[in-house]
Amino acid sequence: MNKTFYAMTTATLILAGCNATEAGHKPVSAQIVEPAKVETAKFDATRMAAVLGDPRRDEDRARDSSRHTAQTLEFFDLAPNAHVVEVLPGSSGWYTRVLLPYVAETGGWYGLNYNVELIEEFAKNRGEVLTDERRERAVNWPQDYPTKAATNGPDGAPVNGAYLFGGIPNEAKGKMDAVLYIRALHHMNRFDSIFFEQAVRDSYALLKTGGIVGVVQHRAKEDYSPTEYDSTGHKGYLPQSLVIAMFEKGGFVLDASSEINANPKDTADYEGGVWTLPPALRGKDETMQDHYKAIGESDRMTLRFRKPD
Repeated sequence: MNKTFYAMTTATLILAGCNATEAGHKPVSAQIVEPAKVETAKFDATRMAAVLGDPRRDEDRARDSSRHTAQTLEFFDLAPNAHVVEVLPGSSGWYTRVLLPYVAETGGWYGLNYNVELIEEFAKNRGEVLTDERRERAVNWPQDYPTKAATNGPDGAPVNGAYLFGGIPNEAKGKMDAVLYIRALHHMNRFDSIFFEQAVRDSYALLKTGGIVGVVQHRAKEDYSPTEYDSTGHKGYLPQSLVIAMFEKGGFVLDASSEINANPKDTADYEGGVWTLPPALRGKDETMQDHYKAIGESDRMTLRFRKPD
């Protein structure tokens, strides 16, 4: 809780009690100044602005206008004292450099990554065999990644935990305020819905009652048929109806949706998938790059689910 707010609230209640006494009434009970009952922490725009302006984000900042970083996290109502899980934080740490500093002082940052089974599916899909070295890196990710993630936050900022799908420890269950899937869900739906279902189950297990799942996901057109469009995630896009249905099936309630990250210019039907667009620009025809730059980043759904009482 904000200490200034708490002090002002306490002073107000004391004065209220004095005035009530003077009027011949009983003072206000001290019980109602209990922090949890006075204020629920909310998104802190001032703190977020300071994080986004940090020099360590100098190379990241150009994408804030496309990713609508502050607006998205405000939509998720992410408070500085939140315990937040970033799903598939990846090697670049783009969002980690926002989330970790934002919650470092009073909340907590955690990572959640692929399990070995899913990494094996990736290798198989590419016609490869998972090497012992790659398998070992995957198994050891929860122990090794926090040191790397910590470089994306203020000096001494703690990384509170790192987990693999299907391996959530009991001490982490029911502890989190938010689990964020930012352009991550298509990876969980690429080979079989069992991985998506695992993601939903793990999210439910991690969250406190009332906790939220925040989703930003490349959005497929709902009217594409399977013969016209790969809706399984191989091209990075998923139908919004599928995402909603999967989380509702897992016990979540759709709390709100937003068009913060919408882009009507995105036709979502590129041969190379979402990676045809910026920032990847992996389109085979390089003469089309100016066209793709003009479209901009993908059309994305932005959804907030809540774990109900």
